[in-house]
Amino acid sequence: MNLQDNFRKAMRSYIYSVSVMSNVDENKKFSAITVSSVTSVSLDPPSLLVCINKSAGIHNSIKEGSSFCINLLNKNQEDISNLCSSFKTEGDRFNSGDWDLNGTPFLKSAQANIFCTVDELISYHTHTIVIGHVTNSLSDEKINTLTYVDGSYE
Repeated sequence: MNLQDNFRKAMRSYIYSVSVMSNVDENKKFSAITVSSVTSVSLDPPSLLVCINKSAGIHNSIKEGSSFCINLLNKNQEDISNLCSSFKTEGDRFNSGDWDLNGTPFLKSAQANIFCTVDELISYHTHTIVIGHVTNSLSDEKINTLTYVDGSYE
């Protein structure tokens, strides 16, 4: 196996929480994508980062100063994760689930919603690292987070 295959195999051992990043662009077009590479950066100021592939449909709508939401999915939202992860269903992502489409779109039934403003964009090979300044967050009291490990949901 080559380095990329070995790296991919090693990364399959990590347990990831599953989230959907959502936003709306200046033309009022809604976008959403399933992401697993989300992590906090700082508590002061509250900030997080998410990595987005440059080939993703949402990529060009992410601009410094624009808003987005990280919707942390719960265990009964595998269908939303699957819908938001396929290029084929890009136009159908907001036809399912309980989206609030007033302002920055968010899933009302998600485990948590973290609203951000893009603070910085860092290009790194095939991806852009998006650093978001947290402007608001909501969360369900009961922890029931959808996770992904070794190619399947947990």
